[in-house]
Amino acid sequence: MTTSHMDAIGIGWDVRGWQGNAQAVAVVGWQAREQRLHWLGVSPLFRLSSRVAPDLDALLRPALQDEISLMQVLACPQLALGIDAPLAFPRALAELLGGRGAECAVPQREIDNPYAYRDCERWLYRQYGKKPLSATFDRLGNNATLALSMLPRLADLQLVPTRVPETDRAVLEVYPALAKVAGKASVARSEIAAHLPADLVAGTDPYDAALCALMALQYAAKGTVSLLPPLVSAPADFPLDEGWVYHFARD
Repeated sequence: MTTSHMDAIGIGWDVRGWQGNAQAVAVVGWQAREQRLHWLGVSPLFRLSSRVAPDLDALLRPALQDEISLMQVLACPQLALGIDAPLAFPRALAELLGGRGAECAVPQREIDNPYAYRDCERWLYRQYGKKPLSATFDRLGNNATLALSMLPRLADLQLVPTRVPETDRAVLEVYPALAKVAGKASVARSEIAAHLPADLVAGTDPYDAALCALMALQYAAKGTVSLLPPLVSAPADFPLDEGWVYHFARD
């Protein structure tokens, strides 16, 4: 099955920072007529070159076998890249750095610190009791700044929902940890694990990249991938200036 026969393609990137040598990317396609997933490639761990500015090609080449596959993936009209890294910083932090910071009392809970967490991360905490790492206060800022700096070089993919509400060729922030039964090193929930490549090992970067790819695929296919859980989008009245963390629905 060639990539040109795919109705939608999802790319997943498990980000590992500017000098990280454990970047991982996975690519999965969906054939609607046969209701089948096709894994097009999962990269070995790799490092982005310091000789040229990284772009979408640089992410895809380690995961795909040849130039023809690369061109066919890039040509897919319904294409999404799911990135496991914050694609926005807290608005209060931006105001603080711009000299417009308002007076802020010490919050009782870390999750309520407006410089550390975004509205979408507080939503996840209320909904699931899971607190993501802070891009501001944890080392995640390394990953976040790399991913954000690459957004203009990701072909014609547009960031949702911050830049545009929805699009056929999208970049979205995803959260693979919510697809798992427990912590970061645990396996994916059974309804998701059944559709991962059999040779992937839970707790590894390629495993997480594959989970990101499945979430991206569900977005690219507009929620029609029957084998996977639905993707949770932002509530209708949710402020989108700090972005949204897409994830599979949980029971």
